[in-house]
Amino acid sequence: MRATLTLLVIYFHVLLSSGSDNDQRWFVSLVDLVELDYEDHCEQRASAYWDELMGSSKGLSMKLERDKAFGIFGRSQTTDIRSALSSYTYTQEDEILRRKVKLLLQPGDTLLKTEQWIRLVTFGDTAMNKIRFATNYDCGTTTNCTLRELHNSLARQHDEETVRRMKESWEKNLPDLNDYLDNILPLLRNSSNETNFNSVEEYWDFLGEYEGATLKARELWDHIKPLYVKLHKYVTLKLKGPDEVGKPLPVHLLKSLTGDDWSNLIENLLPKHPDIYQKVLANLQLKELGGLKAFKEASKLIQELSFGELEPQIWEESVFNGSCPTILVDWCKPNKVRAVSCKDVSIGNYIDAHEAAMKIKYKQTTALHSNNTYLLREAARYSAVYEAIPGFTSLLALNPHALDRAGLYQLDRFNFNPNHHRLVLQLIVALRDLPKLNYFLAADEWRLKVLMGTIPQSKIATSWSEFRKNFSLIETSNVDILGDSYVLLNKPYIGKFLGVILKYQIYQSFAEELASDESDLVKHVADSNSRITDAMMQGFGVIWPEMVSDLLAKRENGLEYTGLTDYYRLLDEYLDNQLEPSENNEIDDYIEPVIPEPEENEIPAAQEKPEESFNQPQTHENILDNIIETGEESHSKFETSTVAVMEIKNAPGDQKEDESRKEASYSTYWWIGIAVAVAVIVILIAIIARKRHSHRKQLEKQRRDHSRA
Repeated sequence: MRATLTLLVIYFHVLLSSGSDNDQRWFVSLVDLVELDYEDHCEQRASAYWDELMGSSKGLSMKLERDKAFGIFGRSQTTDIRSALSSYTYTQEDEILRRKVKLLLQPGDTLLKTEQWIRLVTFGDTAMNKIRFATNYDCGTTTNCTLRELHNSLARQHDEETVRRMKESWEKNLPDLNDYLDNILPLLRNSSNETNFNSVEEYWDFLGEYEGATLKARELWDHIKPLYVKLHKYVTLKLKGPDEVGKPLPVHLLKSLTGDDWSNLIENLLPKHPDIYQKVLANLQLKELGGLKAFKEASKLIQELSFGELEPQIWEESVFNGSCPTILVDWCKPNKVRAVSCKDVSIGNYIDAHEAAMKIKYKQTTALHSNNTYLLREAARYSAVYEAIPGFTSLLALNPHALDRAGLYQLDRFNFNPNHHRLVLQLIVALRDLPKLNYFLAADEWRLKVLMGTIPQSKIATSWSEFRKNFSLIETSNVDILGDSYVLLNKPYIGKFLGVILKYQIYQSFAEELASDESDLVKHVADSNSRITDAMMQGFGVIWPEMVSDLLAKRENGLEYTGLTDYYRLLDEYLDNQLEPSENNEIDDYIEPVIPEPEENEIPAAQEKPEESFNQPQTHENILDNIIETGEESHSKFETSTVAVMEIKNAPGDQKEDESRKEASYSTYWWIGIAVAVAVIVILIAIIARKRHSHRKQLEKQRRDHSRA
C-alpha cells in the first residue's frame, strides 16, 4: 500500500517526538493516511468486482483476495488508531475529526477475527457468483438458460406448473442452508460482541445510526400492514378467486423468486380502465427505453430537477447487456462509478434506472462537498437518507408532468380522469414497494429470532417458510432467502426499510406545497431542491436522523407512516371497493377522452377486452394480449404492440378519397360533436343526481337509526 512506509515513518516520529503539539499533528496525519489506504482498498476491490461481473475467469478469485485483504486491514487499523488516540486530546474544532475516528474505530463486520471474516466473504462471494453465472436454469423451454433469461421468462410465463419449476431450478443453485445456519449467521453475534453491544438488534441499529431503529420499523409496519393485507387479498381475489382470499399465496404465483416484488402481476390486476398503463408501456417499447436509453432518460429528469448533469463517461463505461436489477460498482472517487444492468424494456426497469441514476448523482454530490474524504463518503453505515432520495426521484419518474415530458403519456389526456390514472400509477408502485417493505422486515426479524434462540433448534431449518407464511401470507421454500446478498453477507435491511418510509415523506412534503394537484411537482422540486442537495452534500459527516427535519422542511423531525398511507389514499379506497363491493361504488364516472390526431411517436388509445386468467399468456412483447376487462363488450379492437404502433404510424392515407365526401363529413362531425357534448352533460347531471339521491337515502337511514336509538 502507498501509505505503509509513511505510517512507519509516522510511528517512528511519534516515539521520538515530545510535546502535545507534535502528538496532535501526527494523529491527524495518521487518520489522513489511513483514509488513503482505505481508498486504495476500495479501488482494488471495485476493479476486482467489475472483472467478476464481466465474467473474467479470475474474477471471483481476485474479488475474494481483495475482500479478504480489506477485512484484515479494517481490523488492524483500529488497533493503530486506538493506540495513537491515547495521546490525543480533542479540541472544539475537532468535530469532523471526532466523527472520522468513530467511523474508523467501529467499522462494522470487518472487526471480525481474520478467520471469521474470510469465512463470511468466501461464503457470500462464492454463492452470489454461482447464482449470477449459472446456466442450468429452467425457463420453460427444452434448453437451459441464464439468470437474465430466467427473469424474463418468469415475467412472461403464465402456466403455474412451469413457473414453479422455474423457481425450483433457481433454488438448486443456492448455497447449503445448514452451512449458513451453522457457520455464517452466528458470525453476527461475534460482530456485535466485538463492538460491545448486548444483541445483534442493537448492533444493527447502531450501523443504521438510529437508536431503536428496529423497534421503530415494527411500529411503522403495524400502521402499514392493513394496506399490505388489502393488496394481498386483492391479488388473491384476482388470481385464485374469492374463496382463497385471506389465505397464504405460493410465492411462485407472484412471479417472484423471493416474493419481494409483485409487479410482474400488474396486467392481471389492472382496474377497469387501464389506459395510462397500456400507453406508457407501449411508448416505452416504441422508444426502446430500456438499458442505456432508460438511464439517459433518467439523467434528463435529474437535470430537470436541477441536480446537475451526470457525466457521459459513466454510461460509456457501463454495461447494459447483463441482468437486472442494476448493480453499481463504485471506485470511491468522484465520477468513477459504473453500472451493470439489462436492456429489457419494462415499467419496472424504467423506474429502477431512475433510482440507480440518482444514486450515482448522490455519490457525486457527496464526493464534491463532504470534505472530499473517504470516510465521510463511504462509511460502513446504512443510511435511510441515501435510500430515500433516489427512491423519491423514482416516484417523480411516474409524475404526470414527467411522463408528459418523456413522451410517455400526454398531460391533456391525463387531465380527463386524473384520479383514476393516479390510482393505476399507485397500483404500479405499490406492487413494488409494499412487498419490499414486508420482505425487508421479515428478513431481519427472522434472522434475529434465530440468533436469539426463540425458535426451537429442531425447527430452525424449516423456520423461514413458517415465519414467512405468518408474517407475509406467502408460502415459500425454506431456502429461497439464501438468494439474497444481504442475507448471505449478514447485512441488515433496516436502512432500506426506513428509506422507503422516508421517500414518501419527502414526496408528501413537496406535494403539500403545491397550489393544486395539477401543479407541476417536478418544477417545484427543481425550484426548492436545496434541502435535498444539502442532505446529499453532508454525506456521512452527520448521522442521517439529524437531516430529516431540514429534509422535510421542518414539517416533521422523525419518521412517520402517514406519508406512505396518504400517497396510497386512492388505492386504499379502490381496494376496499373491490373487496367489499356495494351499490354505492358501482358508478363508473370514467370519461372517455377526446382523442386528437396521433402525433409522431404517439399511439391510439387501447380498447379493453375481457380479463385473462393466470394461465393465459400476457407478455410485455405483445401488449395486445395484455388488454384488461372493462366490464362492457368491446365493439372494436386496436392493436397496441410495438409492431402495430409502427404500422399505424406509417399507414398511408387514402389519396383517392372523394373531396365532396370529405366536406360533407365535416358538417356531420360537427353535429356529432354537439350531440356528444350534450350527452356528456346529461350523463354528468345523472351521476350527480344519483349521488345526491344516494346521499339523501343514507341521511334518512341515519335519522331512522337515531330515532330508534
